[in-house]
Amino acid sequence: MKHREIVFVWACLVLVSIGFSKTENFPVLKGPYLGQKPPGKTPEIFASGIISTDKRELNAVFSPEGDEFYYAVYTPEPVNKCTIMVSRQVKGFWTKPETASFSGKFIDVDMAFSPEGNRLYFCSIRPDQPGSTPGTKHDIWFCSRKKDNHWSEPVKLSPLINSSESETYPTFTRKRRMYFAAIRKEGMGGKDIYYSEQIKGKFLKPVNIGNAVNTRYDEGDTFVAPDESYLVISSRGRPDSIGGSDFYVSFKRKDDQWSTPKNMGKPINTEIYEYCPMVSPDGKYFFFSRFSEGKSDIYWVDARVIEEMK
Repeated sequence: MKHREIVFVWACLVLVSIGFSKTENFPVLKGPYLGQKPPGKTPEIFASGIISTDKRELNAVFSPEGDEFYYAVYTPEPVNKCTIMVSRQVKGFWTKPETASFSGKFIDVDMAFSPEGNRLYFCSIRPDQPGSTPGTKHDIWFCSRKKDNHWSEPVKLSPLINSSESETYPTFTRKRRMYFAAIRKEGMGGKDIYYSEQIKGKFLKPVNIGNAVNTRYDEGDTFVAPDESYLVISSRGRPDSIGGSDFYVSFKRKDDQWSTPKNMGKPINTEIYEYCPMVSPDGKYFFFSRFSEGKSDIYWVDARVIEEMK
């Protein structure tokens, strides 16, 4: 082999080795849903070893276009915080998860996209002013998408939404109605589900969705179908609970009222905690988090399990 050919081959091998060194700790992920094989009607861990690891992962939110995936990682040590992570689909391939530009210092959880995808809402105990001491309750914040596809600095929603108590887990319908969980004086006892109409960019006074869904028990994390045909809540303490917190489904009736929620039963619910419900933008898969003994993973299952509850 001529010297020139040897040099060329050697250079190619160097370039290849560099390429492998950049990606050797992260697999090649191509296709929708981080290239994962779709589940059936039995929940499976989502992206095991990639997204769901030995850490405490929760939340699972895809952008409306399905090309961004956000989730949160809780770390109690050395500083108690919850960091929002993101993986993006670039030229068909998913990137290694990284800390979202607006997160990493405080407890940031419960993400939700606006219908158009130009805002990302989340809950946080971050201080109102930079440098101040973080609070002890969760408020709802949002970031706006900038032209370069980055996010603006977080903005806190008005006191009409954020009260003296915690507000958690926002979710949106196509008509920009925001549902969320909160404890309020006019509530049914524990944490209830409320909604707020968004008119010309401003959220109106929240409305309790009523005692068909809300009870003296805690109703917390909620996903509402974009067309408001159904909602999935995570609730604990109910007489028919399997254990921990369970998922319940309520459907919108012809009279525009919510039906009495039904426990989704096994294998969706278990003796431990199920929370953070979310359905993929295409309506095909139901994502949720499952917690036990200090560990949390993200699961997914065929979303037909919801419709079969009718």
